[in-house]
Amino acid sequence: MNDFVLAALSFFIVLIPLVIIHELGHFFAAKSVGVTVLEFGIGIPPRALVLFRKGDTIYTLNWIPLGGFVRPYGEDFVRPKTEEEMKEDRAEIEGRHIENPKSVFEAGPWERIWFLFAGPLANFIAALVLFIVIAGFFQPYEIGDITMIEILPGSPAETAGLEAGDVVTHVDGQKVERLEEFEDAIEDKDSIELTIKRGGETQTLTVTPAPFQTSDVKEKVQIVNIEEDAPAHEAGLEIDDVVVAVDDQSLTDVDMLVDYTKEHEDIPIDLTIQRADEIIHIEVTPRVLDGEDVARIGIQIAPAPLDETIGAVTATRDLHTEVRKADNVAEAIQTGSGNFVRAIGVIFYAPVMLIRGDIEAEQARPAGPVAISQMGGKFIKESQEESNPYPILGFAAIISIALAVTNLLPIPALDGGRILFVVIELLRGKPISPEREGVVHMIGMLFLLSLMVVIVFFDIVKPIDLSSF
Repeated sequence: MNDFVLAALSFFIVLIPLVIIHELGHFFAAKSVGVTVLEFGIGIPPRALVLFRKGDTIYTLNWIPLGGFVRPYGEDFVRPKTEEEMKEDRAEIEGRHIENPKSVFEAGPWERIWFLFAGPLANFIAALVLFIVIAGFFQPYEIGDITMIEILPGSPAETAGLEAGDVVTHVDGQKVERLEEFEDAIEDKDSIELTIKRGGETQTLTVTPAPFQTSDVKEKVQIVNIEEDAPAHEAGLEIDDVVVAVDDQSLTDVDMLVDYTKEHEDIPIDLTIQRADEIIHIEVTPRVLDGEDVARIGIQIAPAPLDETIGAVTATRDLHTEVRKADNVAEAIQTGSGNFVRAIGVIFYAPVMLIRGDIEAEQARPAGPVAISQMGGKFIKESQEESNPYPILGFAAIISIALAVTNLLPIPALDGGRILFVVIELLRGKPISPEREGVVHMIGMLFLLSLMVVIVFFDIVKPIDLSSF
């Protein structure tokens, strides 16, 4: 399928269902507090047809395929109705013979806050469920060989006989294939039994952890990907190479290599590389790559951390991805919940990362329906190529969280803005008149629509670089 078809497909299988889930949250919350819901619509009016009626509510299909809406008695999409506008609702209620209707005006402030918050809450719940499903059936893990990169002199690791190049396969009989597993397995232990492979032979060594003071070394740098036609590729660097020094200066962390590279545009630098169990030197010249504004050598890197309890720098070599199912429901819930919390943290931390320069402005710019659909198309394609729904499911979970967070912003016409009016009502002891609140929400709606036009314009004129996602 071409990119346009994939983008359109993602719009209909990701964005629209998430908007409908949002509206279902409002719908069930309204029902739970007794507010009469006159209509639940799929799509945006004008109305195409009435699907069916159940209880007090008619369920409709509408012509504009942009999600859905809930129309409770006394409210019109995002604003409370005026007394004059309420006459139309009353006539509809009489025509349908609805008994004991309850309008949003009759709901208490806390009931209305629940009704307004339930839409974003539904999106949060949908994201959590998606993450749990991923963790249960489709979670990809990057695994490989846990390799000793450097053994610090005088460390417990050296005392135990560990050497650079040793591959740790088991800790206390437990198989380890990821750094996180290795670090968890050796944490808070008085004695550790490591099964290692060295030169084709397997042996067992016992390490006695102890607080080990080092200088300023935190981690080395492992190369996990190399861009074609970049300086690193031309110089002969390879995936899994570990950079231990630059111009004979021992690396202390990942940022040191990044900063040093930026400062040496068109100036050759000497990298000390550990490749397998040998040390080599490679000269490479950083330069500004196409479409960028800082010098790089064209590598993707990951930290090879120092464990200060045993005094060894470790990395995962021969990385590859393996899809695993959770052993049980509890594990799926634990892993999925952890990924859910981390995703929320990343969204809230994004502005800080932008200010610090950890992410580029292109990656943090607002995305409209066009860009979201394009990104969704990319993840659908990845799911097809990997025969695993993880990419598109993970993307849907992130978008669901983004919808929830965005709707909770205290901006008129959004759920957060409407909640703000209820909070003001609680503080002042009486509601703001529907006419005044309606004007504010209308201004907010016009602002949001204008902003959306600008965002969509840039989505089309200057599409987001999908290679950065």
